Amino acid sequence: MKNRVYNKLIWLLVIPLLFTVSCTEKLDIKPKQSIDASTVFTTPENIKATLVGAYLSARDGDIFGSSFNEYSELLATTNDMRFIGTYQQPREIMQKSIAVTNSYVAGTWIAAYDLINVCNTLLDEEVLNVLDEADRATVEGEAKFLRGWTYFLMTQFYGLPYEPGTTNSQLGVPLILTPTLDVTDAIMVPRDNVEDCYVQVISDLTDAKAALDTYNDVYATTYAASAVLARVYLTMGNFEAAATEANRVIESGEFGLMPHPLDAFNNNENCAEDIFSLQNNIASNTAWLTVMYASLNGMGRGDYEIQPLFLTRFDPADLRGQFQDAPEMEDHYTIANINKMYYYGVGTILNSGGINSAKWGDYYANIPLIRLAEMYLVRAEANFEGTHAQIGPNTPTEDINEVRLRSLAPVYTDPVTQAQIREERYLELCWEGHRLHDLKRWNDDIGTLSYDAGNLILPIPFREIEVNDLLVQNEWYTSSK
Repeated sequence: MKNRVYNKLIWLLVIPLLFTVSCTEKLDIKPKQSIDASTVFTTPENIKATLVGAYLSARDGDIFGSSFNEYSELLATTNDMRFIGTYQQPREIMQKSIAVTNSYVAGTWIAAYDLINVCNTLLDEEVLNVLDEADRATVEGEAKFLRGWTYFLMTQFYGLPYEPGTTNSQLGVPLILTPTLDVTDAIMVPRDNVEDCYVQVISDLTDAKAALDTYNDVYATTYAASAVLARVYLTMGNFEAAATEANRVIESGEFGLMPHPLDAFNNNENCAEDIFSLQNNIASNTAWLTVMYASLNGMGRGDYEIQPLFLTRFDPADLRGQFQDAPEMEDHYTIANINKMYYYGVGTILNSGGINSAKWGDYYANIPLIRLAEMYLVRAEANFEGTHAQIGPNTPTEDINEVRLRSLAPVYTDPVTQAQIREERYLELCWEGHRLHDLKRWNDDIGTLSYDAGNLILPIPFREIEVNDLLVQNEWYTSSK
């Protein structure tokens, strides 16, 4: 693993805009201005403002604000969800036949490395030295949190799956750990292997966990870093570490399950269940998840339609699978009128008449990325699969029942099985961007495709390959053409 050092320090500061929905394409309204670091990073106030800009960059629809969710659900789906819209890009992803020129994939690469670059800039020693000790720890922790989490997801999407117990020499993504002039000046770098990518991810998130406080307003905390570490360790098959991190979050007492599963979504401020949530409001928001998943009055295209067969997976009493059907619906309904997790689409923007998820129903609501319910599921699975002594006060059965009780689903009286734990993750976390990663780490086939099939990862964007001779394309995208 090598640092790539460049001569000049510049960052592109994001100017937030009112987000409006296009009827034809994801918006790419990202006005920026290049400002020399010698001017910007001379005061603590400017450095802190740049950190806020990093969170706005993380909310970009090409990465955490939407695409990281969409890629996982589209690549994982076979029968439970389908894309019925007109856009070619998500259709290619759902069909597992992605063009190397796919603009969504290219946008993700650019947005991710934009975010990584601002994190690298904030982590530069000269920048950190401007801050007092307390602020330095916070800035360093938040920058490493965002960088480590971004590298984790980029490695999962652009590289073949992590295989526990192997050297993981398969290619991941380039690890760029120092500030660059701009994205075009940082192109001549090769891809690092998946093993090195995971080492960097764990290093960043462990440092963030140590540096961040237990409370940090709407920004990352030490518990958010632990939660992402729990995901990483679960992916690596390090079950003891995964259970330890999830247990730390649960037993902190800082979070609680909302009374109804739908209460965890479409909120204008963080709720008790949020471990980390991206902040939206009317003046500054990323709306694309609602655009694609919702079909309500003035909200959403309804392009991602849930299939009736999926709802049969839920017990009839389970609130997570209940349907607000056509006789109950009116064409003026907004998310405020929806009281069940699924509803009959009534939107007029494009698609209506199908089944839509109520998890994403408001352009201006926050985007929850890590919820307490997930940590119960992580701890349950890690304690079940691991050979370590039980971590935390609950057995795997008790942890699963915590989640089911909230949803009024019948609790398990016998010890849970592996299949029940895995099914619970799907029932609780569906349409939140977990499914592909879960199926891969379980080595489960996706339709007729093996979990490690080459078309279940993204191509390196054509524009990157064209301008960087050191980048190697993923094999499926060369050998299959």
